[in-house]
Formats: sequence, C-alpha cells, structure tokens
Amino acid sequence: MRQVTPLLLLVALLVHLVSSKDLVVGTRVNNLLISTEKVVVKGYPLIRRDKDYTYTDPKQRSIKGIIARDLNRSEAEVTVTDGGLGSSHVTLHLKSPRGEGLNYLILIFTNNS
Repeated sequence: MRQVTPLLLLVALLVHLVSSKDLVVGTRVNNLLISTEKVVVKGYPLIRRDKDYTYTDPKQRSIKGIIARDLNRSEAEVTVTDGGLGSSHVTLHLKSPRGEGLNYLILIFTNNS
C-alpha cells in the first residue's frame, strides 16, 4: 500500500501536466519576477486566433524563466519564437483552437541580484 500511493500521485501529476497547454521554460525558484502581463484576445466562431507577445527588458537583464499560464484551460498552444532563456528579450506565439479566444497570464523571471 505504501508503494501504490506515491505511484498514483505520480501518475495523477503526469496526467495533469500532459493535459495542460501551459508553457513553463526555465525556473522561477529564487528568481525575481520582472514582468506580469495578461494577454486576452476575443474568439470568433470557426476562426483560429493568433497573437505574438514580445517582452524586452529595459535594463537588459537575462531571462531565467518564462511561464505562460492558460487561464481558460483550453487547447491553445504557446511557443517561443525569438529570444528566451539567456536573452534579454522573448517573443511568444499564442495560437487558439478554432472558435475560442486567448486568455493567458505571462510571467517573466530574471536573476534575484
């Protein structure tokens, strides 16, 4: 019984992570949050919505973590198209499923120094 419980928790965690379309790159542990932005795009029937989000750090700090959380819990997808970890800028491409909009919370982290 003791071995079954951790296995069940691990399987439940993996199922949750696989079903989620959130983007998590790098780490936020012991890092400083430098940007919080909400991206909202209205959906239209039968149309897939695309949106590019670009962040450039005015202090030229290196990005150590990026989290793009889908607040609608939909099948939308996010990809990094430019910059990212180790760079001072990032461009994210957000793509909604047909007939739905986008509702994302984007968090950018840098070194805590």
